[in-house]
Amino acid sequence: MSDEEDIEILQPTPEELEEFKTRVSEWTKLDDQIRKLIIAAKERRTHQKALSDGIQQFMTKYGYDNLNTNYGRIIHSVRKVKKPIKICEIRELITRENTLRGDELIKFIFETTERPVVEKQVIRRVIPKVSMSLEF
Repeated sequence: MSDEEDIEILQPTPEELEEFKTRVSEWTKLDDQIRKLIIAAKERRTHQKALSDGIQQFMTKYGYDNLNTNYGRIIHSVRKVKKPIKICEIRELITRENTLRGDELIKFIFETTERPVVEKQVIRRVIPKVSMSLEF
């Protein structure tokens, strides 16, 4: 007897094979649907961003910070933030300040480096929460 005869290869039953094929088919259909939904969500986000810019301009021009609608409140806020550091700037600082290491270097890069302050405008929708509990 050889080792090849001792090894038994398992074969699925016809019912198991059909169930497997059905699951694979359903899985691929769901995967296709998810991919289409992701593309549709991206398209809607792009369209929403274009609309947001116009809404922000209007709200800024006429001084609206809160807007009550049937679909919730739209809040426009402006805040001043430091401009983010780019990776190329971090690389440049690391090569220039080669005497600093570890926490000292991190502190130097993020705390002592002067970064310009820019205004960031954001609009967001706040939907009121409905409580379903009965309190007495």
